[in-house]
Amino acid sequence: MADTDTPLIVLLGNDDDDDDHRVLFDGIRRSGGQPRRVHPDELVTEATAEGTRFLVGGRDLAPDLMFGWVYEDYLILGMNQLETARLAGIPVVNSAMTLLRGQSKYLNSALLHRAKVPHLPVLWGRDENTLAVWTAERGYPMVTKPLMSSRGRGMHRLTDEASVRDHVRTLGPGPEQYYVQPYVPARHRDTRVLCVNHRAVAAVERVAPQGTWISNAPGNTRHRADLTLELRAIAEQAAEAMDALFAGVDIAQDEHTGELCVYEVNTCPTCTATFRELGAEPVPLAELASFLVAAARDFDGARRDWRPSATF
Repeated sequence: MADTDTPLIVLLGNDDDDDDHRVLFDGIRRSGGQPRRVHPDELVTEATAEGTRFLVGGRDLAPDLMFGWVYEDYLILGMNQLETARLAGIPVVNSAMTLLRGQSKYLNSALLHRAKVPHLPVLWGRDENTLAVWTAERGYPMVTKPLMSSRGRGMHRLTDEASVRDHVRTLGPGPEQYYVQPYVPARHRDTRVLCVNHRAVAAVERVAPQGTWISNAPGNTRHRADLTLELRAIAEQAAEAMDALFAGVDIAQDEHTGELCVYEVNTCPTCTATFRELGAEPVPLAELASFLVAAARDFDGARRDWRPSATF
């Protein structure tokens, strides 16, 4: 382990979100920690009856805390490594199960509904007739999403029974399933609330690009949003339901009823580019850095007592 006055914090991830990692690492250093990124392919693990060792480049790696930032292609490998670290007694922020919950829209929905977080009804499976009956009973339009995706990839609106049946027939072989929920008339926008240690620290409104209804699609525009008490409450409840110590909670407001609902919770949310576009410092990453250093020194104490020093 590193000197407890300068705890070693290892981010497990690749360089896809390099801008966010650089900002986070600067914040960790300012908060008194030593950051290091380790790619899942670099990490070697030895498990024996005497204990578990982690090595990078043939040298022992002894982190005071591991922070999981893995998704898509590296999700399963990273989950195994993070869970092994947790079993070896290393504190882990955004654990293996948290990251799986954040990637899987199925688990997102199951957990949000279980915790009574306002969320849309969903149906997932492969049976065509069941989906056709369900959508007809609830009314159109509907939205379908891939099990694991980001930035609006693979989302479609289903407008009638024919489009529902066509969608089911496009599913590939194997375990691919549909995931369908009602369309929310939200003026083609949503609000992402960033949370650290289950506490809201920033809110950004996202507006869909011209010609599309998908608010998180590439080319969207972003604006600072007021972090109202209602937004704060629903976001914090959602982050806690996922046990996500760093989370981006996507929330829509129905333009007809005014009601808020959570679309989903992202457990590897990027924010540096957004905040630069808004001409502001990435407050969520500064707060995350502060929390990670505190958690590396006293994990249980930080989870219990840490509070953000600033909000956006």
